[in-house]
Amino acid sequence: MLESRHYFIGIHIPKQLAYQMNTDIESRRGLSFQKWTDPRDYHVTLVFLGAITKERLDEMIGGLEKLAHETAAFPLEIEELGQFGVKERPRVFFARPNESLPLMQLREKVKEAVLRAGHPVEKRPYHPHMTIARKWNAEQPYIEQAPLREEPYLLEVSSITLFEIRPKETPRYHPVKQFTLHK
Repeated sequence: MLESRHYFIGIHIPKQLAYQMNTDIESRRGLSFQKWTDPRDYHVTLVFLGAITKERLDEMIGGLEKLAHETAAFPLEIEELGQFGVKERPRVFFARPNESLPLMQLREKVKEAVLRAGHPVEKRPYHPHMTIARKWNAEQPYIEQAPLREEPYLLEVSSITLFEIRPKETPRYHPVKQFTLHK
């Protein structure tokens, strides 16, 4: 049944870059989290959908195809590390892309396409991030981390992807449809 599946729209981090970032993260000492994100699942979420009907999903796909045709590819830098939750015991450890104008405009366009399809969007402020790990599980408190490296990671955002979440599989996020942005 389609309604029991959960989806989101995001920017997939290319395999080579994801594994380089993972290597850089693994080289750090003192990071003790319960759950680590598989590098194949690295992404920046634009809009979380959750469960959605087939009719809404089909309508939303049409809107995403249109917006992709009207949206130019753009560069994105990922540099900073951050956390959500209590500073000493974060529940989410992440890498943060620069909140560039093209990224924020893309997010708004995707949000509008989802709303036009009649599907709700979270009302919380949007904070773009790429989850690395969850649930701090050490006795000692978490210590804030320096950037992953001196130079930011750079990627070309040339597409967005509709992902299905499969929690019992690795990787967990499976591309359903990719929307190529025009050059």
